[in-house]
Amino acid sequence: MTILFASDLDRTLIYSKNSRGTEVHEQDLAAVEWVDEKPTAFMTTKEIKYFHKISPVITFVPVTTRTADQYNRITGIFKPSEKPTYAIVSNGAVILENGRPLNEWSDKVKRQLQLDCTTIEHVMPQLEAYAKKEFVLRVLHAESWFVYMIIDEEMFSVEELENLSQIFYEQGFTLSHQGRKLYIMPNCINKSTALQFVKERIGAKTVLAAGDSMLDFDMVMSADQGYIPSHGEAVKQRELLPPHIFVTNNSGVLAGEEIVKKVCEYLL
Repeated sequence: MTILFASDLDRTLIYSKNSRGTEVHEQDLAAVEWVDEKPTAFMTTKEIKYFHKISPVITFVPVTTRTADQYNRITGIFKPSEKPTYAIVSNGAVILENGRPLNEWSDKVKRQLQLDCTTIEHVMPQLEAYAKKEFVLRVLHAESWFVYMIIDEEMFSVEELENLSQIFYEQGFTLSHQGRKLYIMPNCINKSTALQFVKERIGAKTVLAAGDSMLDFDMVMSADQGYIPSHGEAVKQRELLPPHIFVTNNSGVLAGEEIVKKVCEYLL
């Protein structure tokens, strides 16, 4: 029986210096990503041991908003012989199979973007008014799939998020606030649908899924067993969580360790 473990990466399994918390000593951390030869993302050494313990008996599928190039920077998690066959990147717009994009999937997403009128060309004109607001530092896009804004968190209010969410929801977009980034995501680009495609492709019978943000929520909810770190945006929906969803006791990088330990216990 094929068991699939799908997990978001940033702020779920791996953590930057700003998000990892202060409860772990430096000697208990291992770098898993480097940019310009500087370590930028970390896991605990215990988490890596748990991960390597489950790797031979489970199909791991990374599911991330990172682009393929950004995902490929993460080299410290996997043993050379155990790099995942499949990876879902760009929030589900792209599925990598042995490192190469599956054109049949991305072409399907492109067609849906045109039908829904949620392409970059459609959304950018609507953002012009918001791009001038004080809390917006930059407006960027991920390989023409979706838009995200770098914001000043101190100036960005809950009311502003609710206002933007309502405006864009009516036009076919989901908003997700993750630290300094505010994602404006077309509804047809989502992790859950892409994961279902991979599940059917490999014939998986059981799915475990983990994620911290609202962009992960549907994926985690539809899994046979789901995991949400206690610091996650998705915990705001705690009252909606069914019994098969586990919320960690820890936050930061220790939440990542707790999730992988729980997966290990589920399997072994």
